[in-house]
Amino acid sequence: MTVAIDRTRELWYYECERPEMLAHVPERAGKVIEFGCGCGGFAAGIKKKSGAEVWGVEISANAAEQARQVLHRVLVGDALQQITELPDGYFDCAVFNDVLEHLAQPWDVLKALKGKLAAGGVVVASIPNIRYCGALKRIVFDADFPTDDYGIFDRTHLHFFTRQSMLRLFREAGYDVVTMEGINSGEPTKKWKRWVFRAALRMAGKRFGDMRWQQYAVVARAT
Repeated sequence: MTVAIDRTRELWYYECERPEMLAHVPERAGKVIEFGCGCGGFAAGIKKKSGAEVWGVEISANAAEQARQVLHRVLVGDALQQITELPDGYFDCAVFNDVLEHLAQPWDVLKALKGKLAAGGVVVASIPNIRYCGALKRIVFDADFPTDDYGIFDRTHLHFFTRQSMLRLFREAGYDVVTMEGINSGEPTKKWKRWVFRAALRMAGKRFGDMRWQQYAVVARAT
């Protein structure tokens, strides 16, 4: 059982291509860096789509070694430490796909990164939403705060964000959020359950609309 769980975790973090996030990377971005690039699946998709020069930063040496087969350059180690090794004003886009919540000081990472972005450069990030209705069900109705191998309750998460606190994260780090879009709705697959799910969210009103989304895709520009 342990081997199966570990393999699922490996696939989730290191090999996932994340096609729903690819559209948020600007096509004009000629130089891109992905933090937590894993084996390079997502970053390789950027190269294929736009021909950009793509770098990666990855804490796992094994995953980084695989990423080197498809990326222009891969740095191994802690994100904040590796930022100091990057050229100033170089990157048009920096990507964090479900990474910021794993960092001890995501604010410091985003602040340090500003000097490495070219004029008009952006940060693209996906961040889990702790206010997702499925997550709240487990907390409120199951009376538990579980730990899982991946997902919103990943046991390696150091921070938990709502839509509002995501906005605050970027604002306090010195960024303007350009776009923010809910992704990966947890709607049931059965038609009648999906209808009930949508009706419940409509009844809850605009204030609770963010509960529909498991994650948010954020594009932010340094101020």
